[in-house]
Amino acid sequence: MAFNGPKKNAFENGRETHEKMTEALNNKPEVDNTSVQPALTSSMPTKTPIQKEKVKPFTFTLKPSNRKALNRIAKRHGFNSTSAFLDEWIEQNKNN
Repeated sequence: MAFNGPKKNAFENGRETHEKMTEALNNKPEVDNTSVQPALTSSMPTKTPIQKEKVKPFTFTLKPSNRKALNRIAKRHGFNSTSAFLDEWIEQNKNN
């Protein structure tokens, strides 16, 4: 692979590019918060410290629409993964 010199700078146009970048960064997407949240009978987990018990991988099936919903619910409650969310939810509700 030969070195053919530096690549063309994407920001060479100066002021015009700066104005476009500023406008793009200042535009905030509109979020639709009008959707109705389903009522849940059991408590939802909150993010807690890592559990001491070792974890093992498991496989189970879901409808694709339920997987998407689970991803949204986990994210809304501050979890990085659906498996962490489900594990915490089960911990909080297994004795109910």
